[in-house]
Amino acid sequence: MTDNQNDIQANPSLIDSLLHPLAGPIRRLLTREGRRELDRILIDDEENILQAVEAGVQIESVYFSGDDLISDALKGRLPGNVTIHEVARRTTKKLFENDKISRIFAIARTPRSLGLDALKDIPNDVVVLEDLSISGNIGNIIRTSLALHTGGMILLNMDPLDLYDRRLIRASRGYVFCLPVITSSTQQFIDHCRQTKQQLLVTASEAEHTVDEIASIPERVLVVFGSEKDGCSPEIEGAATMRVRIPINERVESLNVSAAAGITLFNRLR
Repeated sequence: MTDNQNDIQANPSLIDSLLHPLAGPIRRLLTREGRRELDRILIDDEENILQAVEAGVQIESVYFSGDDLISDALKGRLPGNVTIHEVARRTTKKLFENDKISRIFAIARTPRSLGLDALKDIPNDVVVLEDLSISGNIGNIIRTSLALHTGGMILLNMDPLDLYDRRLIRASRGYVFCLPVITSSTQQFIDHCRQTKQQLLVTASEAEHTVDEIASIPERVLVVFGSEKDGCSPEIEGAATMRVRIPINERVESLNVSAAAGITLFNRLR
């Protein structure tokens, strides 16, 4: 009897081949199309899985590879109906191919995104991201927003499925599950802001007022940051009720959007 056969007898649920029935869904979840088809997402690493559990995300199964065992802390937080599977190390490498290999990961139902009507239930400031495309930037802003007591996020012109890209979840340290997230088009957002008389703040290098003045604004503010390349659209600029600038060295053309978000949100708390 081969070592592989011994492994199968010792652990009948071991995923030791891409032909295993559980391998196909895992591979499909690495793509946007697969996430849409299966209505599921893949969450890497215990820290992120724990954040998802805390936020009420429905975890269906958890996977580990080799010596990277699931901790008792995570096991103790998982609902009783969650299945746990081992993946052979060699199979893990094949599963993820060119993607980042994950030794502990979970499959969960895709959380439902919210509509603009959910804004009425958020008392604190809300961060709005328009046309951002770099997962690392979005994830970092989500993490910063939660740390600085922001009440929620609005993502403009973004496929909700991209919110649960593995890279974005990792960059946010799992906090993407902890904030209310609303998705909308730019025009729908502007129409809603005008109808409900929202305070809309954008940063602009030529603005008269500086960012250190925004702490005194008593109302809730929707703080908009535009794409890494072009900034906010002309439509958002035209709808803004407030414009402020971040004073920086004139030799530097602009700040990274996640840095600008951190500075702006911090100044709201001063």
